[in-house]
Amino acid sequence: MLTSDQGVLTNPVRLAKLLGAVGPDLAVSPGQATMLDLMRLVPTLRSVDPVGLNLPVGEPTGPSRFVQADPKLSPEFLTALREDRLGDWVARHPEQANDPTG
Repeated sequence: MLTSDQGVLTNPVRLAKLLGAVGPDLAVSPGQATMLDLMRLVPTLRSVDPVGLNLPVGEPTGPSRFVQADPKLSPEFLTALREDRLGDWVARHPEQANDPTG
């Protein structure tokens, strides 16, 4: 059952219990956002469609079947990741994205 179905996000007592239970196991970048900041984002995530991305790789080769990073797509992917431009990268390479829900 989703936390929104249980009223956790709209009930301060339930929200405090949730944060108390999971808070020690969650890491937030120092100086960037607090747990409360992150919890405020949760209601807006309902409209976000999840997308799965992986480092682009080539076909497995050789007897050991190792995969290697795609020499063209991987550097571009890593640059987009580093510069927080993955949305632009996916728009240019939609075949590299997948739907993790099914």
